[in-house]
Amino acid sequence: MRKRFVTLLSIALVWALVPLAAASASEDVCGSPFTPIYVIQGSGSSSLKDGNVVTVEGIVTVDLQRYGQLGGFFLQDIDGDGKDATSDGIYVHHYKDAVAVGDYVRVTATVDEQKVYYKEWDTRTQLEYVTSVVMCGTGEVEAIELEVDEYLDNTERLEGMLVEFDEDLVVTDTYNLNKYGEIWLAVGDVVEQPTNEYPAGSAEDLATENMSRKFLLDDGWKWSWIDPPSHFGDRDTIRLGDEVDDLVGVVDFGFYQYRIQPSGDVGFKTENKRPKAPKVKGDIVVTSMNVLNYWTTLGGRGADDPDELAMQTSKLVAAFLGSGADIVALQEIENDNTDSDGNRAHDPVLTLVEALNVEDSVKDWAWIGEPENADGEVYYNGYSIRNEIIYRTGSVTPVGGPVTIQHAAFDTPRYSGGGGIIGRPPVAQTFIADGETFTIMVNHFKSKGSPCDLIDDPFDPDGQGNCNLTRVWQAETVLDFVDYLVETTGDPDVLVVGDMNSYLKEDPIVTLETELVNLVTEYEDNPYSYNFFASFAFPYVGRGLIDHAFSTDSLADQVTKAKVWHINADEPRLPDWDDWGYKERYFTDDEFRSSDHDPVIIGLKLSDDHDDDHDDDHDDD
Repeated sequence: MRKRFVTLLSIALVWALVPLAAASASEDVCGSPFTPIYVIQGSGSSSLKDGNVVTVEGIVTVDLQRYGQLGGFFLQDIDGDGKDATSDGIYVHHYKDAVAVGDYVRVTATVDEQKVYYKEWDTRTQLEYVTSVVMCGTGEVEAIELEVDEYLDNTERLEGMLVEFDEDLVVTDTYNLNKYGEIWLAVGDVVEQPTNEYPAGSAEDLATENMSRKFLLDDGWKWSWIDPPSHFGDRDTIRLGDEVDDLVGVVDFGFYQYRIQPSGDVGFKTENKRPKAPKVKGDIVVTSMNVLNYWTTLGGRGADDPDELAMQTSKLVAAFLGSGADIVALQEIENDNTDSDGNRAHDPVLTLVEALNVEDSVKDWAWIGEPENADGEVYYNGYSIRNEIIYRTGSVTPVGGPVTIQHAAFDTPRYSGGGGIIGRPPVAQTFIADGETFTIMVNHFKSKGSPCDLIDDPFDPDGQGNCNLTRVWQAETVLDFVDYLVETTGDPDVLVVGDMNSYLKEDPIVTLETELVNLVTEYEDNPYSYNFFASFAFPYVGRGLIDHAFSTDSLADQVTKAKVWHINADEPRLPDWDDWGYKERYFTDDEFRSSDHDPVIIGLKLSDDHDDDHDDDHDDD
């Protein structure tokens, strides 16, 4: 870390200057004895002068006094002490006396270890209860040039100081961008989920490396849902992988995280352009997509009102039609199989089909209907969401009806008393096209978001999270279901798709690969479909593939390509359908951020000759 001394360009001391706030004679004289900022900060995690009234002098480096911003400014000592162990900067919580970047001011206030949620260890050293702000002149401080690993190793020592990063930085998460103005940045490349690259138990090195190259960029506002949204400027989007040029800001702390408050507008450079749909070259195209709680029962897990539902519907329709699909496998759609809520039974899937037939000139979309279990009974378990299949009648024809399984791997409750069943049963349908038959099965495995401890499935600390054994159980059950489908249909061609809630090298995917061909990895070198960057899950965060496509060997030879269309995982939430009071003005009637998962698109060229059409090139179209 190269710690540069502060350079004062010009100070015009006005000894008779009237203070901007009431002050005693000893407080309002610029250049009179004062307590250096580095003495207040000290070399420990908190100030030894906490609660003391002090007078400091320094240069304003970042001004965040506007209504709705943090309500203060950052001040840095003119000379510093030249020591890496102590910070020369501090936050002054005061907005009544206006200051500007470059002002040299004298401030009298009380030292305060400002606590977040009253946690003693979660504090920012700041000046509070200001009694005097005196303008002494103007000047400039030179930012400390450093690399990200140096910053992360010295956050407490740099707290309040102006820094500049001289590395190539990219956007690696934007989940809280339009709510809190926060963006996670990383050196070099977007952070990859460790278990997407290495098996659980051997992914620690990548996890550690990821944590050493990521940090949080803020926007200087304490308000949420800033309008217009922070950082966007005139941009339509900020996607993962976009670059940041010449980032300068102050080191701040709050809400359990060190963060950079920028000194001005942040320059983003588009490096990850919005892609066109991949060309999979198939005669039949299958699209699989998690539809992010598509509910027509308003106010539940999905849309809150008719406007949100209309926006969500239009985006999904744009995604399905844009993918060129003949068949769409849906995950996370409302399990509304009765009319007890006032809607018709199966209203969500029927609403999507109707919307597709409004927008599509061919108007041949249909739903497969209610699935039956092995006993020939219509079966849906009690989970609030389910799997579905819709299709074009002009492209494929169903053979028989849809089938499902009634199995403990999906129906076991996680809680005593029968609550919290663990899964969404798979749904399968056999189709015929040009005289050739095949079966598609859609899945949605148990998530990592809630525990399975009470069914003897503890949290896996090696990156696979909650309910890993349950997902393995579901994978094993799916393999059995594949065998059942092959036997009952008399056809060996089965396509298995869906949100498996498991990354590439995790146990459930390894289990499926024992008997099925992983299609996406056949055609992509570094596949991903989802980005998860919650700080509570550190270090096992990042982009990875949890939306998968597998097939039996015989069908793999008839797959032309399997590709992920990156319309969602790389996007911020701003252009999606969920409106927080201002978002309708930023809504875009297109496929981008139609969900939080990317769709997987599979091309099929069905034939009796299963050896000629298997295209295993790893291109990027």
